[in-house]
Amino acid sequence: MGDPLHRVRTEHFDAVFMLGGEDDEDTVDNVDVLVTLPDGTRYSATFLTLGAIERWMDSEPEEYERLQFQCPDLVITRYAGVPAMTRVLEMAHARGELGSLLVELDPRPVDED
Repeated sequence: MGDPLHRVRTEHFDAVFMLGGEDDEDTVDNVDVLVTLPDGTRYSATFLTLGAIERWMDSEPEEYERLQFQCPDLVITRYAGVPAMTRVLEMAHARGELGSLLVELDPRPVDED
């Protein structure tokens, strides 16, 4: 596959999707993303489809059945792939909802050099 850090630049933000070694940007259904606004504000999220959650929950033998799933910055999407997830981010930005959809990160430390 390609570069594990897949950058998408839009008019309103940059998004870096952190793909795994076997992930394809068009079909990935479990991926972390870092979103940066022009003012430097940064957000993170973990995008998962329902299928990805189901596979994870079913991945243990029955005697260790996973009864719950928790992820603090979870965004569940209907469709897999970086283009579909970017569309979710664009729609959230247009509605002024990025701050409620994603987890805001601490500001970057300023270099003192």
